[in-house]
Amino acid sequence: MKLIAQAKLLPDDEQRAYLLQTLEQANALCNWLSEQAWQLKKFRRFDLQAACYYAARERSGLSAQMVIRC
Repeated sequence: MKLIAQAKLLPDDEQRAYLLQTLEQANALCNWLSEQAWQLKKFRRFDLQAACYYAARERSGLSAQMVIRC
């Protein structure tokens, strides 16, 4: 059984800017990872993660959880 909770964020202007910046960074990282997958011909998540994880962390500055989810 899955339990799901729905929440609505009500950020102020500063928090909204940080959220937008984080989403833009995550999208840019996902695009970069897609390019890497095609260049390296690694399409399985584990293979791509092994090849690009540390570079992705360094490149993006995002948390480990955000990098893994891309």
